[in-house]
Amino acid sequence: MGEEVFEITVDGQKSTTTAGETILSACRRLGKDIPTLCHHEALKPYASCRVCLVEAKTERGGTLVASCQYPVSEGLVVETDSPAVREARKIVLELLLARCPASEVVRDLAARYGVTSTPYPTDDPEEKCILCGLCVRACEELVRAAAVGFADRGLERRVGSPFEESAEECLGCGACVNVCPTGKVEAKYVDGVLRMETWRTDLEMAKCRRCGKAFTTQRLLERVAKEEPDLAEEIRLCPSCRSKETIHKWAEAIRLAFGAGLPS
Repeated sequence: MGEEVFEITVDGQKSTTTAGETILSACRRLGKDIPTLCHHEALKPYASCRVCLVEAKTERGGTLVASCQYPVSEGLVVETDSPAVREARKIVLELLLARCPASEVVRDLAARYGVTSTPYPTDDPEEKCILCGLCVRACEELVRAAAVGFADRGLERRVGSPFEESAEECLGCGACVNVCPTGKVEAKYVDGVLRMETWRTDLEMAKCRRCGKAFTTQRLLERVAKEEPDLAEEIRLCPSCRSKETIHKWAEAIRLAFGAGLPS
């Protein structure tokens, strides 16, 4: 059996979609600009930031929903930029601006909706974390390290390493840094050490066995070598040397296949 196909209407434009697709995915295929802060295609929907709110209308009526998590259905009517949607996003952004006024991403997004100040109190003018959970989810779902997580509840909720100490499971892969939408998660190199500052964790760097350049962490190499022992030697090459070695192997294979007369 083929996939079940639905017809939906987005901002007056009819389109077909398949069962299991979310409103966000369908709208982006149609070129609709729906902002997100907690969403990443490689991770499960989380719907925490709420800036992707849209109006979803069915036979039972209409309501505001998080488009990143709401599944499409036959006859669904979606409004992505109605007055109700814009007002809801404005309120959400006022709350986010109060929570993390130091985030340039939040300030820029808020300004798009005319929000340059917030009526809500700000606890920490230097805060950047919006509790989107992208770093936590990437570490758990993609890296399978679960080195960081959420702590406490309500207004005290925060993201960090266990007991606010060095994260023993952190590999220094950088996934958390790359997915963080606000720049809260930081890492930098200091004297041959990768310092995951947000997690209070220092990691020894590993050097390429050919050129001697430090290119990843020793802990990450050990993890990969343990799970993929056949790659133990290959992964000890930096990307540049690995690329050169691959080219050399291909050239040698071609030379052997087509005759020794080819230049080596």
